[in-house]
Amino acid sequence: MTTYAIFGAGSIGCYVGGKLASGGRNVIFVGREKLASTVGKNGLVLTDYEKSQDILAADKVRFETSPKALAEADVILVCVKSMASAEAAAEIANYAKPEAVIISLQNGVSNADTLKAGVREQAVAGGMVPYNVVNLGDGRFHKGTPGDLIVELLPETASIIVDMAEAGLATQATDNIKGVLWGKLLINLNNALNLLSDQPLKQELLDVNFRRVWGLCIKEGLAVLQAANIKPVKSGPLDPAFFARILSLPNFILMRIAPAFNKIDDNARSSMWEDLQAGRAPEIDYINGAIVALGQEFNIPTPVNDKIIRMVKEAFEQQKSPAFSGKELLDKMH
Repeated sequence: MTTYAIFGAGSIGCYVGGKLASGGRNVIFVGREKLASTVGKNGLVLTDYEKSQDILAADKVRFETSPKALAEADVILVCVKSMASAEAAAEIANYAKPEAVIISLQNGVSNADTLKAGVREQAVAGGMVPYNVVNLGDGRFHKGTPGDLIVELLPETASIIVDMAEAGLATQATDNIKGVLWGKLLINLNNALNLLSDQPLKQELLDVNFRRVWGLCIKEGLAVLQAANIKPVKSGPLDPAFFARILSLPNFILMRIAPAFNKIDDNARSSMWEDLQAGRAPEIDYINGAIVALGQEFNIPTPVNDKIIRMVKEAFEQQKSPAFSGKELLDKMH
């Protein structure tokens, strides 16, 4: 049986690994001591917006704090924050067996390349996690939004994608991971806005002014991607350009055009909001910052994303969200 290692087991890693373990797969979680202690005491409880539940008793969860455990893995699902990718690659190079397959399940567009540059013989594939997972404490992890994992289709990943899906972790393959990751990054531009609002995701997105700021961020992203000749793959049923336009519509119209908004539940928050609560560094330079960097390369201005980056970094410096209203945030964009 394939052994999976979840390297960087936080909210996403515990949910993904927990689903695999619940589906009968061998899973080794590798993460921080604090979470290892919590899971060792409480086990894992996985829930989602559709009211499903998976429970794994503590004695059914193997949670290690040393990367040495990677030596046992056939598949390593990398879930560390983007700024830790180079360090993760070095640990994989030190401990993983040559035939192990590495799959990046991280925010941003450059992590798989960073991993490839740092490992030795292992095959590396990109991946995309479309949903939000919130750590509710005591080993409880809640998936608050819909979607399937997407993994780059390589000769080394074809059977793994099938195995993950058969274990109950909905997973699809793609031969255009670059487009998929850029498409997801455009959606992830709301991560920072959720932090700046200090509101549950659904409550924030019901405010048309927050959505208007999100639309401005996406439009800047689309402009720089066009200049770079990169075509983003739609994340969900809507094309990114069309999605950016409909965000300014009234709620009752938007919900008809994009019913996925109705599937976001009251517990959902962005990972960047969670990072602020936990005192972790934000991934803002790998999300909004990727738009700004590409804009600089092609001489395309990105003032909205620039402002968002500055506001997020200030919030982390002060260790507190500014809790803007949608109107306050929109006014600051002008």
